[in-house]
Amino acid sequence: MSTTPAEPPAAGQSSPQRSPARSRGVGTLLQQEQFSVAEAVGGPRGVIESVVPTLLFVVLYVATRSVMISAVAAVAVVVLALLARIVQRQSPATVLGGLLGVALGAVLAVRSGEGSDFYAPGIVINAVALGVLLISLLARRPLVGLFIGMLDPRVEDWAQDRDARRVYARATWLFAGLYAAKLAVQVPLLLTGQVAALGVAKLAMGLPAFAVIAYLVWLMHRSLLSRRAARQPEPAGAPSPPPPPARQ
Repeated sequence: MSTTPAEPPAAGQSSPQRSPARSRGVGTLLQQEQFSVAEAVGGPRGVIESVVPTLLFVVLYVATRSVMISAVAAVAVVVLALLARIVQRQSPATVLGGLLGVALGAVLAVRSGEGSDFYAPGIVINAVALGVLLISLLARRPLVGLFIGMLDPRVEDWAQDRDARRVYARATWLFAGLYAAKLAVQVPLLLTGQVAALGVAKLAMGLPAFAVIAYLVWLMHRSLLSRRAARQPEPAGAPSPPPPPARQ
């Protein structure tokens, strides 16, 4: 998916591609004039590291009905991904987070013998994320605004701009809605022990749903930048337009 915003960046500012980005990934995406799904979800490698453990657990559980085999295989895949990043001297931070969630889910599933318990840590994380997002909205410091303000220097002052606060509050509500939808779908499946359905729901409501929300937030961010550019006064010393010719 690739699109171009309706309005250009502010006059007098350097192009986002030429400005040094403060961070890679999402930080770079926010300063680009085109949306990149690959950038939003971490590229093909990020997709593989996120999807394969859950997909492998579901496939093996349906095929073998063995919680042990499915859980061990899912953990092994994440460990291999972690080792690959270490060997290639890449940041293991994202994989470490995934490893903790997968390992904890595997331990819970093996101890209880219920394959659905493999998804319990992820559901708890969704609930915590929803709570944090709602608290940030109640505190009038929407989490998306805090996040984008740290990554894009053009909106560092977003908290002093009423328009920006509204935009990032709506963006935060979008993510809150996503996490609420995940809980509404996955909690009943967890309580009824629907292992395969839980896996499908987690995959469908994971990266694809995140990419859609990220795209909407990117559009809102670009629209805000365009409105800010339109409100900026002309630089001092700019030549005035010539007066209209006098009527004869």
